[in-house]
Amino acid sequence: MRIIHLKCESDQPSYDQTVREVIVEREDEANWYGKPTANPACPTLQWPKFAWEEVEHKTGQESADTLA
Repeated sequence: MRIIHLKCESDQPSYDQTVREVIVEREDEANWYGKPTANPACPTLQWPKFAWEEVEHKTGQESADTLA
């Protein structure tokens, strides 16, 4: 299984812009299926690709490295 980071497709401020870390169990052309790493007891959720976009995860250390 792989871990991806998803964010709401819309950048409008009315949408939650939190990046979700998801353990992908499977995927098809339209959806990712998996559980958020923050709550592994959660049942498998459907993450529609039209509503979520995969983003690169940036840690605080990576941000500090780019400033050096």
